Amino acid sequence: MIRCVEISLRIPDNEARTALATLQRLGVAAVALERADLYRCDVEDGRAEELPDTLRGFETIFNQNKHAMRVREGSHPLAGEVWIDEIESNAGARSESVRISGRTLAGVRRLERFTAWRLYAAPGEPAEPELVALATETLLCNTAFQKALR
Repeated sequence: MIRCVEISLRIPDNEARTALATLQRLGVAAVALERADLYRCDVEDGRAEELPDTLRGFETIFNQNKHAMRVREGSHPLAGEVWIDEIESNAGARSESVRISGRTLAGVRRLERFTAWRLYAAPGEPAEPELVALATETLLCNTAFQKALR
């Protein structure tokens, strides 16, 4: 079973603010930009419900004082989103045990980690695919070592 868990900041996200300001200076007409770490996992059937609690136990991934966590319904980007991953990342490789932050994720057969960017063309209105593509090509993805999933 594929399960996606999104971890975002509750506190102001200076990286997203800076990226938005840069995009706007470059002529990309986005009014808001959000960023989150996204973990897409292939989980054994009986272990899928445990995944969020397991990730909450990793202090290097989740701090309850500054992070919010939500389980995503689907396993692909939503409208207005792009997910960025490193080209040479081997975190998605299948193995007997998947490790993250030096610890094993019980019941997880495969793990992919993305930076999820969500763009808005107007308040509360997800950006159109063309605007997402422009922002991705202009700033959000360096094709020399990253790939974008839209």
